[in-house]
This record gives sequence, structure tokens and C-alpha cells, in this order.
Amino acid sequence: MSAIDNKYAQLGGPSGFLGKPTSPETALLTVPFGSYRHYEHGSIYWNSLSGAYEVHGLIQAKWAALGWEKSFLGYPKSDESDSGNGAKGRYNMFQFGAITWKSGAKEAFEQHGEIRSKYCQLGCEAGVLGFATTDETLTPDLKGRYNHFENGSIYWKSTISAHEVHGPIHQYWSNNGWEKNPDLGYPISDVLPAHPGSNSFFSDFENGVVYVKEGLTNATSLLKFTIADASETAAQVIAEINKAIVKALTSNPRVYITSGPTFTGVSDYHWDGATVHNRLYQVHVEIGLDISGVPDPSSVFDFGIEIHFDRTKGTIWAALHNWHVDTFVPWPTSWGVTADTINNDYHKVLDPLIGAPQNSKTVPAGFHLLSAKVMLNGDLNIYMQPLLDK
Repeated sequence: MSAIDNKYAQLGGPSGFLGKPTSPETALLTVPFGSYRHYEHGSIYWNSLSGAYEVHGLIQAKWAALGWEKSFLGYPKSDESDSGNGAKGRYNMFQFGAITWKSGAKEAFEQHGEIRSKYCQLGCEAGVLGFATTDETLTPDLKGRYNHFENGSIYWKSTISAHEVHGPIHQYWSNNGWEKNPDLGYPISDVLPAHPGSNSFFSDFENGVVYVKEGLTNATSLLKFTIADASETAAQVIAEINKAIVKALTSNPRVYITSGPTFTGVSDYHWDGATVHNRLYQVHVEIGLDISGVPDPSSVFDFGIEIHFDRTKGTIWAALHNWHVDTFVPWPTSWGVTADTINNDYHKVLDPLIGAPQNSKTVPAGFHLLSAKVMLNGDLNIYMQPLLDK
């Protein structure tokens, strides 16, 4: 007997819920190698990695619509099973995702990738979001993906990964244009308490912060915090960054600035697998290195400066995130000095600064820091929980 025959027998054979066979067992030329057999009320699929599992009902219908084993989900790796933990529904796990169905619903829906991972961090069907109400879908701005759920949504973009939004914050975001709203964009955090123990909540977005006060059912978009010059313009931030860069580069008295430092813009957010990092300030500098009696070498630097913050401690600081240099050594200076030698000296000065806090600041006493956000124009916006809120 084949693995499919064994599974069929375990499920009750012809008297089980699958009913009688309607096709022979058929080989599939896939990687991994597999086979299947259809029955009156479902199918059993086998592959050399996962084994044999059944699919039936609306979950099978969804899988078939997606392309069976050739779809992005691959082969099943579980039978249809109860959702459990109080969630009234069913699911099948597949090699690269899952299909879930809520009892009584007319359609089952798939989740996969980072959205599925986020969903299961939150408890899958038994979590705060409930059952999926859409498949994973391309966003209207063509930059991201999403699944909607009974009680919220998970949105994903390559630069920021997947984050959930639910409750009044979800309602506010949907009422105000979703990710297409330039004042908000995509979520870059889940819904979070304003501070440990707080029953007020917020979500951090690419371009703003949405907040809901304890006891209220309506959320609002917060304004940047301006007390004590907490938020700064791009010019103010760049002036501080430039001082630090010039100080580092000119620690060698033979180095002189020929151009810059010049602010050239900000990067996008980036995801390192665990954390969403702020947009980077991008700064360009050109320098010379004084070598007596011969033409001076020249170097072109590009720096990425990141703004960090710690919500718990209420601190904000800058740090060098990355840097790149191209050095040109003219003839006849190149007889005795190489670009690699010069660049190695720069590495000794600059590499220890990567990640090292600079210009650390602490928010005023009594305030709770929610976000420190580098805006597209280079402004640094600080967001706090309203002072009298708990």
C-alpha cells in the first residue's frame, strides 16, 4: 500500500468523509516529488518531504483556486484540523503557509510569508485579529501586501516587514485612506501601549502616530511635540550631524574639507529581521589629505546617520550607521601612498563610531516618548503621549 492508501484507510476508507476514489493515484513531477488521489469529497496529496495529508471542503476549493501544489503554498503538511483555543473554525497547514476557514463562512482564506508569521505571533485564529477575511493581496499603491481579518489587518512592505493594526486605530486609518494617506503611510509597529501598564494605545506609522486614549473609542493622529525644542528641523539636525562628522574626519590635522558636509536626502526605512530602523540622514563630504611636496590625495565620503530612540528610557540619540569612501591618489604621489593605506586609516577612525551614541537627549520629566521619526524632508519629529493621559 502507498502512503496515500494508508492515509485513506486511517480516515475510514470508502465509508469515511472523503468517500470513494474518483481518480487513480497520479504522480506529480514536482520538487519534492509527489502524488495525489482525488475522492468524492476531497483529496489526499503526498510528497517525499512532508508525507500524505488530506484536504477537503472550502479549504480544498481555495487551494485549488490558487493552483494546487504548484501554487506558492506548496503541498499540504497537515490534515484539516480544528482551530482550537476557542476559535471556531478549521485550517490546513501547507509547506509555505496556511488556509483557514471560519465555521459558517462561505470562503476560506490563505495567509503566508511574513504576514502569516505575524498573525501566528498574535495567536492565529484565536488571537486578537480573529479569522482572515481576505487572501494576501497587493496594496493599491503596489508597494506592499495585506490580509484583512475579522478584527483588524496586517500590512507588509519589504522595507518594514509586517505589522498589525486593530481597534479604533484601525478604524481611523481605514477612514483616512489606509497606506495611501501621505500623513501616515504604512504601520511600522503593532498597536502598542503608550507606556508599560497604560491602557492608552498607539501605532507608529511611516509618517505619523495614531493614538487612542484610555476609555475612548475614537483614535486621533498626534501632532509633533515642540516643547523644549524636542522636534527639530532638517537644518538643525544636519548642523549637529555635520559637527560630529567634521570633528571625526579632521582628527587628523593633515585632513582638510574641500566640499560639504552636504545633506543629500534621507533613505527609506529598513528592516534588519527584528527591528524597523529609522530613515537615515545621508551626508556627502569631500576632503583632501595634505602630503608635502606632492599632489594631495582626495577622498569622497558618503555617510548614513541613524536616529535611535528608547521609549522606556525616554532617550533619543544619533549614531553613524554606515559609511563609504572612494579615494584617488594622483601621480606621482601614488608611488609611495596607496588608496588602501589611506582608507585603512579612515576605517580606524570611523568604524568605532558605527552604532556609538552621539548627542543623546532625554525627554522632559513626566512625558512618555512614543516615537522619534525622521521625515522625508529631513525634519526630526518627536511624538509624546499627551501629558495628562494615563
